[in-house]
Amino acid sequence: MGLFDIFKKKSLDEKMEDWANGGYIGKLENAAAEGKPKETRIAALSATRLIKERPGVELLMTALRDPDVDIRRAATKSLLMNATKDTTDKLLNYSEMEEDAELAAMMREAAIAAKDRTPRI
Repeated sequence: MGLFDIFKKKSLDEKMEDWANGGYIGKLENAAAEGKPKETRIAALSATRLIKERPGVELLMTALRDPDVDIRRAATKSLLMNATKDTTDKLLNYSEMEEDAELAAMMREAAIAAKDRTPRI
């Protein structure tokens, strides 16, 4: 890392990933909240894939009820990596209610991937 790298401004994705790596779920929850800019919400939900603890999964599951399909898609992509078997039924239920066929298929894929993962306490 060079001297000027410390002054380099981080991208939104980098900032959110730093929060996730630091375990700052509260900051990610705030960034993903309704009313925040869409890009911020998507970056926060995408970074949440790095949190392998229960609060991260809960944040993503909550985002599946968002009216914006892009928000639901970002949450589902992250759930593909860290959903656990205790979320399988909810994911399948959400997939049945989802109007976007591609997103519904991703939710089913996340549910299948989650079947073998142990819930994190």
